[in-house]
Amino acid sequence: MHITLAEYVLGIVASGLQCFIGVVLFRRKMFRRFPAFTAYTVAQVVTEVILLGELFSGISSLKYAYTFYPLQFLAIALAFAVIYEIFRMVLEPYDALRRVWRFLFLAGALIFITIGVLWVLYGSGPQSDRLTQSMYLSLRSLRVVQVGLLLLLFTISGSLGLTWRAYSFGLALGYGTYAIVDLVLTAMRLHYGDEVWKLYSVLTSLAYSVTIVIWAVYILQPQELAQPVRVIPYNDIAKWNEKLEELLKRKAA
Repeated sequence: MHITLAEYVLGIVASGLQCFIGVVLFRRKMFRRFPAFTAYTVAQVVTEVILLGELFSGISSLKYAYTFYPLQFLAIALAFAVIYEIFRMVLEPYDALRRVWRFLFLAGALIFITIGVLWVLYGSGPQSDRLTQSMYLSLRSLRVVQVGLLLLLFTISGSLGLTWRAYSFGLALGYGTYAIVDLVLTAMRLHYGDEVWKLYSVLTSLAYSVTIVIWAVYILQPQELAQPVRVIPYNDIAKWNEKLEELLKRKAA
């Protein structure tokens, strides 16, 4: 397998920026607040170094697949973990909503994983093709969730007392930006076929570099500017939380 010089340079730039973010997270001890995002950042740096090294060495497609698929599924799992972490932070003042969200997220993840494993083991066609289809299905699902997360935070940020400078908003903005670009480019590739493969590869790499820049801008800002508001506004979301809290207590009794 071979990659172009542009892809190689973009990969190096992305790895360098993400490594820088990782250093900032540890120096500011922010890894305690963002354990999932820190794990994702470290894993992405290691993954990029391994995969670029293999591609640059010109290994066969089969050997590359043995490394690519496990690392890609790990990245998908960590990305979903970051989404869970963002919602946990955003819903922190609303205990009942947070508990219900945690249950729904974990239940959905379990169902999703079970379907993916069963498809790989018992689906039709060669197992390698089923593995590829399962990975692409996971990626598309992840992108849709990321876009939905960004739109949701844009819509209810005021009700949640969340400013655009908040770390959680910045993480969602980076994810959502990349997801939108990736979904558009994927639609183009499905329409035009492999003729746009190189363009797709370069533009997705560029979009991911922009995503990392967005994360770096948010992570580097003073922590006091990114803190959520201390006084939670009393609105419909607060009312929903109260009603849900009453319902949960009633069921627990």
